Amino acid sequence: MDTEIYPLLKSLKGEITAPGSKSYTHRAFIAASLAEGISVIKNPITTGDADITIKNLKALGVKIMKSSENSYIVKRDKESFKSTNNTLDCGNSGTTVRIFCALSLLVKGGLVLTGDFIKRKRPIIPLLNALKILGAKYELSEDIVKIKRKKILCKKVTIPGDISSQFITALLFICPLLTCKDKDYVEIELTTPLVSVPYVKITLDVLNTFGINIQENFEKGKFYITIEQNFRAQSYDIPGDFSSSAFIIAAAVLSNDPTKIVINNLSMNNHQGDKKIVEILKEMGANIEVDETKKQVIIIGDLTSHPLNGLEIDCNDIPDLFPILSVVGAFAKGKTVLYNAKHLRLKESDRISSMARELTKMGINVLEEDDKLTIYNCNKLRGTIIDHENDHRVAMACTIAALYATSNSKIRNIHIVKDSYPSFLEDLAKLGAQIKIP
Repeated sequence: MDTEIYPLLKSLKGEITAPGSKSYTHRAFIAASLAEGISVIKNPITTGDADITIKNLKALGVKIMKSSENSYIVKRDKESFKSTNNTLDCGNSGTTVRIFCALSLLVKGGLVLTGDFIKRKRPIIPLLNALKILGAKYELSEDIVKIKRKKILCKKVTIPGDISSQFITALLFICPLLTCKDKDYVEIELTTPLVSVPYVKITLDVLNTFGINIQENFEKGKFYITIEQNFRAQSYDIPGDFSSSAFIIAAAVLSNDPTKIVINNLSMNNHQGDKKIVEILKEMGANIEVDETKKQVIIIGDLTSHPLNGLEIDCNDIPDLFPILSVVGAFAKGKTVLYNAKHLRLKESDRISSMARELTKMGINVLEEDDKLTIYNCNKLRGTIIDHENDHRVAMACTIAALYATSNSKIRNIHIVKDSYPSFLEDLAKLGAQIKIP
């Protein structure tokens, strides 16, 4: 059934709380599952892609139990990661399928993974070949990948960095657990520059907290991992998610009338690359304040008093901001250029083409190129039927655009937004948006 999105009759106003970071949640639950003892994960997101990771960890024998409203207990049993006859469905979660490919080296008999990710032929072969260097063997078909340990090798791993940072994250999780007779470390060398660097820094941050030591040199594209390390059980607090909050921040900034929105549970003191949304929008002319003591971001929206100006924005490290920045670009004077974005064609959808198509349907002039999208200022957006291609960030970005259109819009399967932002619709409603869900 289609969901109808009505143009705003008055400006969004109010106060909400940011959900936990999806990126930190994936990594924290997996790290806790590899640790001896009991870990406590606080403030995680547990829907969508994160739920897929949690269910698959449980399928491997890990005990994960809700202990309070915002806390989960994680305990690795003796039988965890021993063996399984189950085929694990990873959905369209790139983080899940790629890290679990690496974790297959821990499981007797390996793992069989399936899901939309594999069926849609999203990139995975470079990672599988890297794991092959470490002693794995694999079979990849139209809808499944089978991967298991043949032997354990600690050879130097070379892998491209410009396809997905999740390849590196997967290797960083498995390499500390290897045991080799002839070597005491594994070296990873990138053959091309690394994209989405902040996500690898999140991985390193989580691993370090759980007791894993990795030496990195981002300038040279090298990582040195001591083998036979042990994950240490922890109490871990997931930070609020800038990737999700960016949509609400942008919605406030685009208001034609005076508005004020406060978002709680946001701190600039972590490795999230998408906190850059604050810096980018302020450079474009937006009025945004950060109160680090209260962990708040306060947006004073009003395009009349704080008009936005077009900007050239490097998207190499901020792929998840691309869809909403495309929308913001339509409201900025002149033109906005989002460049270094070629790797976005390999996300849940081809985000460059998806956003170019949907913005064009709304009456916005854009220029799509191989690695960039140029968006020109548009005085009036028209409502449309939104096709997000099951990409949760495209769905949220187009929903925000639809709030500022001159006529109603429709969107199918809007619940895809729960992949990363479970309370997206509820938060918008709380702030004053009208979205009719059948």
